[in-house]
Amino acid sequence: MMMTPVTFKKHSGKYNPGETAGFLPERAAKLIASGVAKPYVPPAGKPAADDEAASLARRLAEAEAREADLIRRAAELDAREADVAAKEAGASEPTTAKAEAGSPPAQGVARPGKK
Repeated sequence: MMMTPVTFKKHSGKYNPGETAGFLPERAAKLIASGVAKPYVPPAGKPAADDEAASLARRLAEAEAREADLIRRAAELDAREADVAAKEAGASEPTTAKAEAGSPPAQGVARPGKK
């Protein structure tokens, strides 16, 4: 059911002058005819309903594009993490690097030939 917006010029019921409300077309016509209200005119610069629908459609398309980009980036990140995990799995063999001269021995490591 379509509502017709009107702006009140005089106090009427719970409505004060300057307030805007929507009514069934018959009721809105009676209010306008009696001089209590006038047809609603959107303020300048405010988008009309068609402009608002177009704006919402544009914003939805932008959001969907951002979502697709995030999904693509998440897939790239998953692939990089898998590569790093594979490299770390291959490099998990213990290294037998010698300590620098003058540094203390590693604690808890048994030395060959000593008891």
